[in-house]
Amino acid sequence: MKAHAYLLRTLAVLLAVIVPTLILLGHPRPITYPPFAPHIDWPRLSAWGCCLLGLAALFVLAGLRIRGRVLGVLIDERNRYSLSRLQMSLWTLLVLATLYTVYIANIVRGDATTALTVDLDYNLIALMGFSLASFVSAPMALSRKAEQPTDSVALTSTGQQLLDSQKLAAMPSANGQVLMKGDPKDARLADLIRGEDVTNGTIVDLPRLQMLLITLLVILVYGAAVGHSLGSGYWVVQDLPKLHSTLLLLALISHSGYVVGKLIPTSLNPAASGPAPAIEAQQAAPQANAGVAQNQPAPGALNPP
Repeated sequence: MKAHAYLLRTLAVLLAVIVPTLILLGHPRPITYPPFAPHIDWPRLSAWGCCLLGLAALFVLAGLRIRGRVLGVLIDERNRYSLSRLQMSLWTLLVLATLYTVYIANIVRGDATTALTVDLDYNLIALMGFSLASFVSAPMALSRKAEQPTDSVALTSTGQQLLDSQKLAAMPSANGQVLMKGDPKDARLADLIRGEDVTNGTIVDLPRLQMLLITLLVILVYGAAVGHSLGSGYWVVQDLPKLHSTLLLLALISHSGYVVGKLIPTSLNPAASGPAPAIEAQQAAPQANAGVAQNQPAPGALNPP
């Protein structure tokens, strides 16, 4: 098994690094060439696709090695698929594969001194910063809910529903109000859009759904623009497609809703929230006063005739 795993990792590295280089080396620029490629630049497009597949294979192999799942890199410490991990992974794959392909193609077709002078859009850098901020701030936001008392009634109800509907191996548990699964094999893709608390773990969380849809939209749109730029255009790429401010604003809104949604406190069962003991004490006080009044002698008993 170790030999097979080592072989697969080696093949993935070859596909991501060596094969794109060999493809581009086999198709250098002609000595005399127009500024634009006369047809679809299949070598550069193929190198980009191979690099994407190789990096994706490395992610898959890492997930299998560490978590035992094909998408194991997306599983967090709660044994759930994480939306912020998905976003980080998608942007990492797309940007790394694009930059590597562009740099190697520029070295082969241009000259090494100017191959790295590629203009990377600042909006794209800002968007990757948003992804990193969500990835870091999400656990910090959930830590507040982890400090709340566990709603045992809601946990039992939510856990049983998930156990039956998702065919889980073990009953989910909770850290405070944060829902947790017991095994990485219990992670489901539905975790990406479902709530993370014991009170909403079986329903769709709208901020998470919005962030997922906007993320997929921006990834697909920008990936298509990158593919078009690599497949047609200058022989030597000096700048990548620009990410419009509208898409950046949409991403910012979705990230804000995602993080704020984690900060909103959940509605607790009265038995778990703490006010119940105070109410019971208020109800017990009149009973205690009544008991004291019954034990006090009547006024006439103090001065018998």
